[in-house]
Amino acid sequence: MPIVWRTDPDYEATRRRMVWNERIPNRFPDVIVSVTSDADVVDAVKLARSRGLRIAVRAGGHSWIGTSLRDGGMLIDLSRLNGVTVDVAARTAVAQPAIKNTELVAALAQHELAFPAGHCPTVAIGGYLLAGGQGWNQGGWGIACSNVLAIDLVNADGELITADAQHNSDLLWAARGGGPGFPGVILRYHLRLYPAPKVIMQCLYVYPLELIEGIVPWLAELVPSLPSSVEQLLLLALPPPRVARQLGGRPQRYLTLWPLAYGDSAAETAAALAALDTCPVLDQALVRQVNTPVSFDDLFAIEAAVFPEGHRYDVGIIWSDADPTPVLSGLRDRLAQAPSLKSEILVAVTPPPTIDPSAPEMAYSMAAPLYVGCYSVWDNAAEDEANERWHRETLKSLEPITRGHYMGETDLLASPTRAAESLAPGVWERLQTIRRRYDPQGLFYGHIGQA
Repeated sequence: MPIVWRTDPDYEATRRRMVWNERIPNRFPDVIVSVTSDADVVDAVKLARSRGLRIAVRAGGHSWIGTSLRDGGMLIDLSRLNGVTVDVAARTAVAQPAIKNTELVAALAQHELAFPAGHCPTVAIGGYLLAGGQGWNQGGWGIACSNVLAIDLVNADGELITADAQHNSDLLWAARGGGPGFPGVILRYHLRLYPAPKVIMQCLYVYPLELIEGIVPWLAELVPSLPSSVEQLLLLALPPPRVARQLGGRPQRYLTLWPLAYGDSAAETAAALAALDTCPVLDQALVRQVNTPVSFDDLFAIEAAVFPEGHRYDVGIIWSDADPTPVLSGLRDRLAQAPSLKSEILVAVTPPPTIDPSAPEMAYSMAAPLYVGCYSVWDNAAEDEANERWHRETLKSLEPITRGHYMGETDLLASPTRAAESLAPGVWERLQTIRRRYDPQGLFYGHIGQA
């Protein structure tokens, strides 16, 4: 297995490859180990123990803050562990942590099966599932981590073990949404699968930002009555390139309503989307595309255009109980002051949360009817200070209405309690108890920046 120490000539190039975001943190592991097998992971853990090195783990490196890069210690890079096997009869799969969302979806599609994989094509499932997993059709299939049936891992003693409902069940609970402080190296996820939808349809409505007050109250009233097969997003952003051409190509932000529905027939799917065509200001839509059949490849391509590679990102997502209309109005005004035209706001107005914080099955436990994501996106390092300041001030303006954060897309370094604020009351304390039980010497790094 390749081992790169900090004094090696190819260390910096290797370190930079560990992070997807172009904002590479100034944190430097002592050694980076790239593994290709279970045995390599066991050897790496034993090497770390023998050298007194703490361990961080990387699957896909898509964490916006580069969680896996720590100062000192060992970084175990799992990027070559990206296989999947499918049991069609049982509707289950066993997937390695570095398989990307696109790869998993494509492998399952060969068997007409599906999983609530993440929206971003290049995210690997390891970090995605540890954070909870906001994925495709989660209204129908559930949050992704709730479909993890078991995990295989290497523990702090360098042993290969399994965690499921009967064995080491606390570790399975922690792996379902407990975040990047897991006390072990997960090698495989055993996943529950679903019949693939026969039809996926999308609609696209693009409006001037000035119409927020005419659209959002209608949407908030409508959402609780929508079928669970419908997911919808609001974007305050530049439109996708193809839509931008329809609008004349001028670089300008719009309000884009993007609903999707999954079903077994075109008629069923169109019926599920029908209510989205009743907006009171529909006649003022600049673009109106209704009931367009799409594939997961199409959806991934849209996501890739919305969140392009090769850029610098600062990201934060909050949960809130607030009235969405004044929230969106305020964010529209703040967005007009953003230093980069590529920065955007993503919002999901959702039905009342179905997560029971006291449920014993998973650590994932934070939800509210309003999901707000602030994505600051820019090109050059010279623009860091201005964009970071705007991003920080925008999230601060949301603090009075913030109930919690989404673990997978929040800055855990922003507060020593940020990870705890991404979980229901009492869950953080249970998570730390499990960490101490399975890793009493603290071999594995916990959540970055957390008390």
